Amino acid sequence: ELSEANRRLEAATKQLVMSEKLAAIGEITAGVAHEINNPIAVIQGNLEVLRNALGEKARESETEFRLIDEQTERMRLIVSKLLQFAKPDEYSGSQEYSAPSEVFSDCLPLVRHLMKKNEIDVERNQQSTGTVGMGRTELQQVLVNLIVNAVHAMPEGGILSLACENSIHGDAHGIAITVRDTGTGMSPEVASRIFDPFYTTKRGTGTGLGLSITHMLVTNAGGSIAVETAPGKGTAFRIWLPEYSA
Repeated sequence: ELSEANRRLEAATKQLVMSEKLAAIGEITAGVAHEINNPIAVIQGNLEVLRNALGEKARESETEFRLIDEQTERMRLIVSKLLQFAKPDEYSGSQEYSAPSEVFSDCLPLVRHLMKKNEIDVERNQQSTGTVGMGRTELQQVLVNLIVNAVHAMPEGGILSLACENSIHGDAHGIAITVRDTGTGMSPEVASRIFDPFYTTKRGTGTGLGLSITHMLVTNAGGSIAVETAPGKGTAFRIWLPEYSA
């Protein structure tokens, strides 16, 4: 009994330390995002001043101006999504529902650099038309966790498939979400433990909390999550969430 009590105490201590660490990361991320917003605004403002100053001559560099516009807007979008992710309470309000097809689009700018680095191709099949009973930031966290895991499972490149469609589970209407990769896959032993807190196969880099938090958020919203995987066959996470009703 004493040994079991010590084990539980150690687990609780680790969870507390990790929670504090994640909170600190959130604060740092929000601070950095705010700092990046300022030079982005300066670039956009001065670009418009430069256009006006050049007058008709600006047409000679129209392509270059357009590219700068597009890239600064891309930076602004990424910073905006980072702020939403790091400070959900400040940006989500009291909204307790979201549209999965829209949230997928929110997530991709946050992980695009990882996909580009690992040479990941993305296939999207977003047919769902309704909303689910999970807040936008919570669903974003779930999807980012699954997408990052999928990218890490494909170090040599591969295909990331994202899908969401209207689905009936029993007598309940909802939306089925699938995040599938063509990566290394998992053995049955590993797959049976992936939702356990602090369990990780990423020694030295993983916290072991991503999938346990994902599982908690999905079940708290009245949904379910399952995994299909096999070594060398890739992995598919399937989520079902009930339709939101006001």
